[in-house]
Amino acid sequence: MRVFLYSLAGIPLLLADGVLLYALAPRIAGWFVPLEGLVLLGGALAYAAVRLLLRKPERMYLWAHELTHLAVAKLFLREVHGFHITSRSGGKVVIDRTNVAIDLAPYAVPLYNVLVLVPAALFRGRNPYVGNAYLGVASFLFAMHLHFSAEGFFDGQPDVRRSGRVFSAAVVLLVLMAWIPCLGAPVARGGFRGLPAFYRGWAGEGVELARALLARGLALL
Repeated sequence: MRVFLYSLAGIPLLLADGVLLYALAPRIAGWFVPLEGLVLLGGALAYAAVRLLLRKPERMYLWAHELTHLAVAKLFLREVHGFHITSRSGGKVVIDRTNVAIDLAPYAVPLYNVLVLVPAALFRGRNPYVGNAYLGVASFLFAMHLHFSAEGFFDGQPDVRRSGRVFSAAVVLLVLMAWIPCLGAPVARGGFRGLPAFYRGWAGEGVELARALLARGLALL
C-alpha cells in the first residue's frame, strides 16, 4: 500500500518535473558560450570513455553513495550500527531505521560535484582557466553520478523500491534539477548572487507553462 500511495503522489510530481526541465534547459544553455559547451560535452565524453574503455569507477561512486547515506542518517539522529564497502558486496550503512530522505539522498545529492564546487567558488575569477577546468571536471562527475543513479533505478535497489520507482524518480529528478544552477554558478555571469533571481524566474516560467498546458487540456474536453 505504501508504494502504491507514493506512486500516485509521484505521477503529478513527474509531470511537474517535465515542465520544469523544459523551462530549465534553455535557461542553462544561455549561461555558457560555445567553448564552455564543448568543455561540458568533453567532460561527459571523457567519463563515457573511462566507463567503456577502462573500467567502471564503481568503488569511487560507492564511497560517495554510502557516505551520503551516513551523513543524512546522522542529520536525522539515526543510530548507525555499521558502515562498510567491499568489492564483492558493494557498500552498506546499517542504521536503526530509515526514511525517504535517507533512502534517496545518495541519488539526489551529487556529492563529488558538491566537493569540487567549493574550490571552484573560492577561486572564481582569479584565473581564466579555472572556469573551464571546473566545467570539465564537474561534467565528468555529474555524468558518473547520473550513470550510477540510473543503474540503481534500473536494478531496483532497495533504497528506490521502498517508496516506489515512480515517486523516487520524481523526487530525485526534481532535486538534481535544483542542483544544476548551483553547480553552474562558478562560471555564470551572475555567480551565486544571481541564483535567487534565477530560481524565481525558473519557477515562474514553470508555473506559466503548467497553466498553459492545463488550459489546453481543459479546452480539449
